[in-house]
Amino acid sequence: MKKKFQYQFPQQIWSLGYWGLSDTPKLWIEAKNALEGNWYAYDFNSNQLSVISSIPAHSSHLQWLKGRENLGVFVRLQSGKNPGIEAIEAYQLQDGKLRYTVESQQAKELTEDQVLIQQGNTVSILDLDSGKILSEQKKNIDNEGFNFESPHHIEESQEQFNAFKQFFSLKFSLQIAKGLDYWEGEDKLIFSYYLYDGAWKNYLLVCDLNFQILLHELLEEGDLMGYHTFQIFQNHLLFIQHKLQLEIYEF
Repeated sequence: MKKKFQYQFPQQIWSLGYWGLSDTPKLWIEAKNALEGNWYAYDFNSNQLSVISSIPAHSSHLQWLKGRENLGVFVRLQSGKNPGIEAIEAYQLQDGKLRYTVESQQAKELTEDQVLIQQGNTVSILDLDSGKILSEQKKNIDNEGFNFESPHHIEESQEQFNAFKQFFSLKFSLQIAKGLDYWEGEDKLIFSYYLYDGAWKNYLLVCDLNFQILLHELLEEGDLMGYHTFQIFQNHLLFIQHKLQLEIYEF
């Protein structure tokens, strides 16, 4: 396991998404503040970061839905405390230009390249690459998706948390609380845990199956802890420190 990439962005990181093809994967990154921001592309093969574009004017209401070969597909949310979906939008991730907008109040994934949408009382099938409404579901020949895994989240109120709490105390002499994110691989375990040390802090811990620590990093402390913890993507570990710094390790 080795560090592959590290970069500190000028604004806070808000969202990540995966696009491209399975053998040429890329990472979409949105970094912004209240006034401005940018979309970025990271290429896993070349290990290079580039700016895609400035964020769209209504980007605070865009939520990542799906990555395609050259597109990022988003749901556009209504304004308000409990926003609903008002449209599906697709952007070219080479230059950030809008490819299409389709009004919709719902979006449910059918296949890698098709979603069910609701327009009023009508439910239709949307082809993500073209933005066209299909008369019927097409045969899905594009069935190779990204190997992306999110950790399993355990709340402090759940029964199994006590077992992890005892495990951390015994193996690492750490008194964890609040909750835990957990991932188990063939030869390593990855945790995102919380403890109180003058303030609430969120740490990332990677160990082997003999519980020898391979990596131990502070992710965040204080407000908005746990906004991002970690993700596993095609033999890569991704995590964000202090809401600004992206770290990528290769297994």
